[in-house]
Amino acid sequence: MPFISAITAAVFGAGTIAAGIASAAIGIGLNFVVGKLQASRAKKDAKQAGGTQFDREYGENVSRKIACGYVGIAGHDVYVNTHGTSNKELQQVFALSDFPCDGLSRVWAGGNELPLTLESDVGYAQVFLVPSGDYAGVRFTFYRGTQTSADSALVTNANPSSRWSADHIGDGMCYVLATLTYDQERLNSFPEFFFEIRGARLYDPRKDTTAGGSGSHRWGDYSTYEFSENPVVMDYNYRRGFSWNGDMFCGMGMATEDLPIANYATAANICDEVEGGEARYRCSVLLDCDVDHGDNIDALMQACGGMVIDSVDGSWPLIGTAQPIVATFTDDDLITDEPVRYQRRRSMADLVNSVGGTYPEPSNMWSPAGYDTQTNASQVALDRRTRDLAINFATVPSKRQANQLASIYYNENRYEATADIVLRPYFQDIKVGDWVQWNSARYGDRVYIVQSRSISALTSDGPRNVSLSLQERDGAIYAGAGVVPPVIGVPNGEPVYLNELPDWTVAPVLSTGPDGRTYPAFRMSWSPFDDVSVTGIEFRWWPKTEPTNIFYKSSPPDVTLSFIQEGIVSERIYVFQHRLTAPGRVTGWSAEVEETSLDGGNGDLEVYLANLNQEVKDVFAQIFQTLGDTRPLLEQLLTNFQLDAVSTEVSRRRLEASFDRSTAYFEEQIAVAANELEAVAAQITEVYAAIDEGFAQGRIEFRAAANQAGVDARFAVALRGSTGDAFKESGFFLELYTVAGIQKSRFAVLADQFVVTDGTNSTLPMIFEGGVLKLQIANIGTVTAGLLQSPTGKMVINLGSGFISISD
Repeated sequence: MPFISAITAAVFGAGTIAAGIASAAIGIGLNFVVGKLQASRAKKDAKQAGGTQFDREYGENVSRKIACGYVGIAGHDVYVNTHGTSNKELQQVFALSDFPCDGLSRVWAGGNELPLTLESDVGYAQVFLVPSGDYAGVRFTFYRGTQTSADSALVTNANPSSRWSADHIGDGMCYVLATLTYDQERLNSFPEFFFEIRGARLYDPRKDTTAGGSGSHRWGDYSTYEFSENPVVMDYNYRRGFSWNGDMFCGMGMATEDLPIANYATAANICDEVEGGEARYRCSVLLDCDVDHGDNIDALMQACGGMVIDSVDGSWPLIGTAQPIVATFTDDDLITDEPVRYQRRRSMADLVNSVGGTYPEPSNMWSPAGYDTQTNASQVALDRRTRDLAINFATVPSKRQANQLASIYYNENRYEATADIVLRPYFQDIKVGDWVQWNSARYGDRVYIVQSRSISALTSDGPRNVSLSLQERDGAIYAGAGVVPPVIGVPNGEPVYLNELPDWTVAPVLSTGPDGRTYPAFRMSWSPFDDVSVTGIEFRWWPKTEPTNIFYKSSPPDVTLSFIQEGIVSERIYVFQHRLTAPGRVTGWSAEVEETSLDGGNGDLEVYLANLNQEVKDVFAQIFQTLGDTRPLLEQLLTNFQLDAVSTEVSRRRLEASFDRSTAYFEEQIAVAANELEAVAAQITEVYAAIDEGFAQGRIEFRAAANQAGVDARFAVALRGSTGDAFKESGFFLELYTVAGIQKSRFAVLADQFVVTDGTNSTLPMIFEGGVLKLQIANIGTVTAGLLQSPTGKMVINLGSGFISISD
């Protein structure tokens, strides 16, 4: 019988402690965004701990879990029994947690919250009645897990009688019993219940007089524990280990001396600080005994912007907040014989400029809701394209808190400088997690957090110098979210989601370019809406006669107007669609809308130039992005082309030299890959030279692909150089590509000046000045044009109409 098996396994000794902690935790908070990007690129599909469980569990192969904080849960269906006249009386048991919980908060059925009246509370159990509505008369008996006897109604009405006996106590198990009389007139199917519970009561060392705190809490005495939403308190209990009847079935079993109480108290107090009318950091989590310790702790630390410090003094969390600077040093404090490894910028592959995602909203049946996207327009412009990262805060039941955490993780990523240095012994008191200031004449005056620290052994050759690994930090990281969160109202009844834009219309218009010409375009408009689940709007359009030539554009949900010019030419019929982006639910494309573009009066120039220009920009962006891509060439090919069951070969050679502050290297990579349907080959030659923050980098790339969507062959040359924080790029590419089954060729150049020379004479036929492309000189045999005009507009030769106009 499922419930007996589950209870027996949970109470009477089954279960194993999960695998050891995944990795050294010092890197978790410091490079959270980089870790998310790397996990995304590795397509990690590991089981993660969260604060909600929407899918009901069945059977015996279910992991043991401990609910902490407020949790939304469908539960583990362990027992269904019918009895009475025509078997109309229904008993259904749902296991909720493998450790005692504090209480039942709310119940939903059919998507609607049920009214509950508390009939009794006998300490180990609560009884609730639904007084009205379709589910009037339903009772919920919530067993906290501290019960010492079986439920008498389950024993008495077991059908047959052997299905539930007096031995089925469920000691240490939190479960709920739902009892109702089946009424076919009101209910045409068994109800689907969803529960919100207050999770485990936890030991708080701050409230234990014997541990240096103040209060009656005592480790191992559950009756002294209290309900808590503090993620640091949860972390402490998990590290000590969760036990019942002497069986530590979940957690790490760490000794108290390895968990410094003072450090834990500081971190817990920061989480309890009131901000926006609530505790700064709260957590909702189902700690899973089948998940690695490191993943469970990551889930807790993500809820408070924290990182774990592991040192000889023990382990403790460092919470996401500004820290005091404990030491200041200059270049004179460095050991001159030791190398300095300094990096001012991250790889472009590890940078983001937009963070968005979801969090569980308790007022909406714990459904995923979008928090405010954290971004910075100037940084997007600096990166020259959006670099989005989705972070879903599965353990954060608050939009204000999700906004704050997203802002912290976003800002941490934009403070990029790192360094490895060696200081004189005077700085031995610096600890991991401390903030220090390095006022360097060479590398700038910046504040850093200490990622790692080591002390050299005392030998006859030298003193005990201090080696530090540093990551840039600033108090502005924790100043607050970039967007003020709106208040989310409690929904009435079942939520109604928006599936299409209200009053969406598409109208043809004319736009004027910088050269004074008019171009056909379209204006899309719609009415404002308040569906908080919508995080963005996606549009697509195409010429009706070319359904494969599709263009895309995205828009935030808080605007009501958008202009489209990409790919639009005069007097053509275009088809438009839109789709709402709403994480956590499926959305589809709207019905097609057809509109005809206006005559821009420039038919001789309209050859999809804007589209081609964007395509060329995208190719250059891809080429230059590979300059910062540290993945081997073969991995790039397999990632980009997604070849399965492939045969591959790779060859690589590298020369490198470095001296003091200078580094230079040459590298060549050759890779080929093929399977039954596809083949691709590539060769990359790269050179690099740098002194301090100035560098020069060049790359030549050959690539050929067979039976692939996109580029068939490409030859690319890319150059990048810098004399400081800013850098310059130049290059060109030749490529063959296929569009709608037709192969085309392209030659593109990225340069400020285009020089032509015969070896003796040279000129600048084309040059960019002030962002405008200018023709320096022209010696042309025959000119076919529609209009010649002076820069002042005072003289116009209209060759198409046959007149000359001169004005003052």
